[in-house]
Amino acid sequence: MTSVDSDFYRRLLETSPDGVVLVDAQQPDLPVVYANPAFQTLTGFSAEELLGRNLRMLQADDREQDGRHRLREALGKGESCRVLLRNYRKDGTLFWNEMTVLPLRNGEGRVTHFAGHHRDAGERLRMDPRASRDTLSGAHQPTSMAIRDDRLTGLFTLPYLEELLKRDWAIAQRERRSIAIFAIDFDSLDLYNTTFGRAAGDSAIRRVAHVVSGCLRRSSDVTARIDGGSLIAFAPGLTQEQALRLGQLMSERVRDLRIHHPRSAVLRYVSVSVGVCAVIPDAADSPSGLLDKAQLQLQIAKKSGRNQAA
Repeated sequence: MTSVDSDFYRRLLETSPDGVVLVDAQQPDLPVVYANPAFQTLTGFSAEELLGRNLRMLQADDREQDGRHRLREALGKGESCRVLLRNYRKDGTLFWNEMTVLPLRNGEGRVTHFAGHHRDAGERLRMDPRASRDTLSGAHQPTSMAIRDDRLTGLFTLPYLEELLKRDWAIAQRERRSIAIFAIDFDSLDLYNTTFGRAAGDSAIRRVAHVVSGCLRRSSDVTARIDGGSLIAFAPGLTQEQALRLGQLMSERVRDLRIHHPRSAVLRYVSVSVGVCAVIPDAADSPSGLLDKAQLQLQIAKKSGRNQAA
């Protein structure tokens, strides 16, 4: 490769709108050896702060994520994968990192590096809460086509929930009534999958999803699966106190399933943690802001011992 070629490819990486990171696969801790400007902007960390470190730093204390298990598995096998992870910027703010990892091989077929392509999946949640009155005729009529059903659980998909939330948010804003968001996460799903296998993990996710969605009985309540054992739900008309009680009920009902989980740090059965946030939206609020607050409450529930709502 000529020097002109090298300069061209570097400019290509540096002008990419997606974050691109290169890690050294020949070192045991997979240290970062390159991070483009878009990744630095996405995370708030400079190249100097990233070089030589493992990207697990972006997960902070939020290590109980099924995506981490799948990522480790793929890296160990030298395979490509795509995962969605809760990551944290330098200033502590949470973002959903949609990550695609690809192995890079030398002429002998050995993996020398992994290239990671990163984007903020939360951008899809940044909706305009303002909508004209003619677009508000009837809740739960999505404005654009979206795949409705999650194949694993039968719940809604996240893009479909986004469409429904966009409508209900505008209605709640116009009518000055509250709307509650629930961020639900399967505790220690990675350890459950390691113990019993992926098929058993999927079965447990389906049972948990069924119980959680069963706690939300009104036609206006919506539940979706984000990824792995992470669910999101919203319920119009609930106060913070009512929503917190409902989050606690979700945790209790999942615990009552008594799905054996011998490696759980909480108890010997599958449990969930729930983050709850409810507001009466005003002009300064947005659906994405409320979702972020629910995710932060979820981390409080986990740090407080899991198997609870916060």
